[in-house]
Amino acid sequence: MFRRDSRDPLERQLSQLRQQLEQSALEELAPEEELPSAPVSEPAVAAPRTPIRPAPESITRPAVPGPVDRSMSVLAANARWEGTIQTEGSVVIHGHLQGTVRAAHDVTIAEGATVDAEIAAQNVIVHGSVRGRIEARGRLEIHPSSEVVGEVVAPSLVVHEGARLTGKLKMGSGETDQREVTMGGRP
Repeated sequence: MFRRDSRDPLERQLSQLRQQLEQSALEELAPEEELPSAPVSEPAVAAPRTPIRPAPESITRPAVPGPVDRSMSVLAANARWEGTIQTEGSVVIHGHLQGTVRAAHDVTIAEGATVDAEIAAQNVIVHGSVRGRIEARGRLEIHPSSEVVGEVVAPSLVVHEGARLTGKLKMGSGETDQREVTMGGRP
C-alpha cells in the first residue's frame, strides 16, 4: 500500500528546513556534549510563526560609520590598547589607544575616545581627542568638540566649527606647503 502525504511539497521542504535549523541550534548550544535523540513529530499543519519585531528606538547602537563588515576592526569604549594596529580594512576607536594605527581604508576616532598615536590611513575622521601624527592619504575631517594636537599631513582637510587643531600642518606634496597653525582655540 502507498501512503499519500496530505501536505504539499513546499510545506514538506519548510518542515525539513525547520528541523535542520533546530538541529544546528542544538549543536551550537552544546557542541561537545552528546544530546539524547528523541523522535520528532511533525504537525500536520505548520504552526504560525511570530513575526520578528524591530528593536525599540530606546536601544542605542554604537556610532559606526557605514556598513560593518569583516574588514572593520573596532576598539570598544571600555578597552585600552598599547601597541600597533595594522589592517587592510578600516578601524573605529571608541576607547583609549597608544601606539600606531595603520589602515588601508578609514580610521575613525569616536566621541570620547583618546588616541596618542601615529595614524596612517586613506581617510581619518576625528570625533574624539588625538595627540600625535596623522597622515591621511585622502581626507582628514575634524568634527566639532574634537581636538587634534600634533603633526597633520593630508591633501584634503575639513575642520568643523568648534573643533581644535594645534600643530604642524602639511597640505600638498612639497615641503614648502608646511605651515604652523592653531585653529579653533578656546579661551
